[in-house]
Amino acid sequence: MAAHPQKDPAPPPPEAGEESERCSVRLPKPDPCCISPCEPPWLKDEQCLRWYETKYFRVPLGKDRGNVGAFVNLLREYIEFRITYEHCLCLVGKQHGPLLYTVTLLPKEKVTLYHSDRYRRISSEQDRYAVQSTFMQFLSVVHEARTTNTMNLLNDRLASVKGSTSVSAGGGLAGLLGLPSGNASVQTSVTDHTVLQVGAVSDQFNQSVAQASQLTHAERSVVVSTYEDKETADITARTIQNDNDCRAVTYFVRKVVELYTIRTTVVDISYHIVAPNFPADWHSLDDVAGLPASVQDEIKQVLKLLPKLGAEVEKPKPISLPTDGTVYDPELAHCCSCEPEREAAMRISLEKQKAEARKACLESQLLEVELERRRLLLAKGDLAPFEPPPVECCE
Repeated sequence: MAAHPQKDPAPPPPEAGEESERCSVRLPKPDPCCISPCEPPWLKDEQCLRWYETKYFRVPLGKDRGNVGAFVNLLREYIEFRITYEHCLCLVGKQHGPLLYTVTLLPKEKVTLYHSDRYRRISSEQDRYAVQSTFMQFLSVVHEARTTNTMNLLNDRLASVKGSTSVSAGGGLAGLLGLPSGNASVQTSVTDHTVLQVGAVSDQFNQSVAQASQLTHAERSVVVSTYEDKETADITARTIQNDNDCRAVTYFVRKVVELYTIRTTVVDISYHIVAPNFPADWHSLDDVAGLPASVQDEIKQVLKLLPKLGAEVEKPKPISLPTDGTVYDPELAHCCSCEPEREAAMRISLEKQKAEARKACLESQLLEVELERRRLLLAKGDLAPFEPPPVECCE
């Protein structure tokens, strides 16, 4: 029995609307088994900068904290609490910053503006960082000086912050991350429980953030001028031109800034006991079962003075950070500078162009109506010529 030749599979029937698209090319649909899995969806773009700060609080063990012997005993036997705070700066958006320069161009006028960046002047190519890196350097130095009460040394540290990479990798930033930080550290010990409240810690960090933001704004300042600085090679030039015939255009050059909210949260509280026959390991607040009853009561009493785990404070006013860019906001002058006759001629020319555009639109609509008429004739079975026969005039 002879084998029948295998025929090609019949093309799929045309879908709705494809009958009118005979001239178009239909792309083949891939087999479902040949399609790769779907891409994972984009997650919410949450951009946050986080710092961690640790404070210690000591109380004497087994003694009355109100007498003099308690302070002597505090040096030998005590309970030390470690409170870790998370400072979070989250990006909420961007907006126009301060006005840098304003220039008004008359009709057909052209001008070249030169942007001189202070950051490119004072730093070499090897010492340039992103805005976030510069801000974190300033913040680590300022906050370390504030928490360690060494504000008098802040000027010396800021003078060398750009020339020493140890400031960004060690120094204050390492202290904020909870790592060893050389001679100074933000891991401070306090004897007053009021400074441990999340509101007080947040206020202190907010002041450091505000100062670091001002330092970043000062370092990233931009000068816009129509005069080229011959002493600086790294200058950005931009030429703008007013192509209007009768109206001036004013350009407002502004800095673009990003806004960050500040939130401080207590993320961890732990303790350890420094006394004979007690391990020096750090324990969570839930790990008190193996301690004597008196020590457990002492810990419970101290916990009433400490901030609650998970306590959070968010500042209502955001902090702004500069970006390495500017924006040009043009504004059209509300008064025309042309003579009345010239303005009238421009209006006549504009009306003529509008009439020509209207004529082209009506001709296109007429063609659409004629096409629809012919389709209706074919649907009724009328196969007569579309063009009407010429009309012969009788004499």
